[in-house]
Amino acid sequence: MKKLLVASTALVAFAAVNSAQAADPIKISIGGYLNEFVSYTDQDDDGGQNFAEVNINSESELYFRGSTTLDNGLTVSVNIDRYADRDEGSGDDVFLQVASDSMGKLRIGSTKGAAYALSHQATDVAVTNNDGGVGSGIHKFFNRPGNVYSDQTQTASEANDGIKIVYWTPSFAGFTAGVSYGVNQNGIGLHSVIDLESNDLNGATPGTPTGDRAADAGIAYNGDFNGVSVGADFTYQRDFLGGLTGTANEDRKAWRAGLSVGVAGFTVAGSYRDTSNERNLKDVDSKGWEAGVSYATGPYEVSLTYTNFKEDTAANSGLEHENKQWALGGSYDMGAGVKLVGAIIGAEYDDGTTAGAAETNSTTDNEGFGVVTGLKVSF
Repeated sequence: MKKLLVASTALVAFAAVNSAQAADPIKISIGGYLNEFVSYTDQDDDGGQNFAEVNINSESELYFRGSTTLDNGLTVSVNIDRYADRDEGSGDDVFLQVASDSMGKLRIGSTKGAAYALSHQATDVAVTNNDGGVGSGIHKFFNRPGNVYSDQTQTASEANDGIKIVYWTPSFAGFTAGVSYGVNQNGIGLHSVIDLESNDLNGATPGTPTGDRAADAGIAYNGDFNGVSVGADFTYQRDFLGGLTGTANEDRKAWRAGLSVGVAGFTVAGSYRDTSNERNLKDVDSKGWEAGVSYATGPYEVSLTYTNFKEDTAANSGLEHENKQWALGGSYDMGAGVKLVGAIIGAEYDDGTTAGAAETNSTTDNEGFGVVTGLKVSF
């Protein structure tokens, strides 16, 4: 697979160089978004902890993007996304892409894997229920104990922007396939080779991610039948063990599937993900599912979503950590890229290693609900 991807890259790059002089130079445009939220939450305050009830959360990015179409039909584009509300040296998606209707899309740089773009999930119109979002993810509004949830926070395939080579086929009768290979951790291997001994996915201590190689592949379908839209996908990912050795470690493997059906403004969707050897720890498995319904009419949208994630506390322990979250949200498009949003949210985090302990001990378990309102501004 690596030889095929390298050969494809060389051919596309050669074609682009030989026709670049006849095309207009790339001109960069600037865009982005800024989301600001105010929340009130009521959650467990036991175990010597006391969490603020009123909080303010932010998330923002700046986009620098541009493209040009060569005489041979290839479109070459650049994408540079930078977080604007926190110190993140490696940024977000930073890549170069070459695409055409007949050849598909080839992407190289710091980006998510092919399977991520193929995934179908339930729609959240206010705050994000099925994501590890910086400012809008539900678990950003509640205290989530350290053991819950240690790794999996979404049912989509990995969203890490490691350096990768990614390819998607053209759409054929509604079907699109994709494959990628590279690094599954941000900021690793950007300017140098990867030392597998010091930069293994779990480093010297299992459970401490620092970066390693990963590959994924998937296929998705999107079609419309007399006003009924249907989307479905199936993807697979593997994180390679690298320099980490020992009988307690093994390659991490995950598969997921998603389905979405929409009609007359309503969309019903859900997805499921199953992971073996979470964080490269042998026989530590996890699984997660989510489902939701949304409705849009004019400038108004509403959605109701639920997620459930579980992970083994240890290899063959028979115990599981569990993360349950739900969100009822609404949004109003005020025009000019401004949306007013609001949501009622809830979460319950259970530490499987403390079975029988008081459920209100927030050092190991937590439960609560809250309300969130805010503005989402895109530009």
